[in-house]
Amino acid sequence: MAALFAPTLIHSQDYALPLLSPVGVKAGDWVKYGQITVNWIGNGTAPSFVTNEMKVDWFRIDILSVAGTTANLNDTVHYLNGTQTSQSFDVDVQSGNMSGFLFLAASNLTTGDPLSPQTPQFTINQTVTRTYAGAYRAVNILDSTSSLGETKIYWDQNTGIMVEIYENITLGPTYPGGYIEASWKATETNLWSANALDLMQNNLIYIIAGVAVLIVFVAATIVLRRRKPPFASTTSTSLAPPPP
Repeated sequence: MAALFAPTLIHSQDYALPLLSPVGVKAGDWVKYGQITVNWIGNGTAPSFVTNEMKVDWFRIDILSVAGTTANLNDTVHYLNGTQTSQSFDVDVQSGNMSGFLFLAASNLTTGDPLSPQTPQFTINQTVTRTYAGAYRAVNILDSTSSLGETKIYWDQNTGIMVEIYENITLGPTYPGGYIEASWKATETNLWSANALDLMQNNLIYIIAGVAVLIVFVAATIVLRRRKPPFASTTSTSLAPPPP
């Protein structure tokens, strides 16, 4: 699955910060990426690795074990035809291996920090709040732009797990006139729970629509009542006895 995503060099700095909490996940943690889009735009036929990515239904990362700064991960790719493949690999969050950093970075990094002491040229551009798997999360963004295009990777700040990746790049002279636009986004995880307030905010458009309908109904009721003709007046009959 990492074939489409090849980050290019971005900002650099002259020092490497120590990683105080390098691994923020544990064995048994997992993330599922159920929102996947892959498009080949432009001239020519899409290469086979792009068409294969287009057939993916969902993708999942499972943490098998953690030892020191290294985590053993298993990735499962489930295809639209019901088949799936899986493989396991190690990620050392201090080694500078960019293919591994796609899925897991050090925890508790923030804007300006390098991804690892070994890769001071790869730094976090910004830390923002975004919604993933039903909850608002602080995420670190690496935004890499080059002559080939743009790659943006989003890691959950607290755990270091990747929650989103976006790429819009050309493949150079091998595939002239065409480029890839692809993204994955985390939709389920056991690392955090969906917050009730977050769920309400995620459905804010429905709440607003419901309130608007209620306001219209009340206003219409008031107008109809004001237009209704008054009751005919009646002459009351006195119950007092007639005068003598």
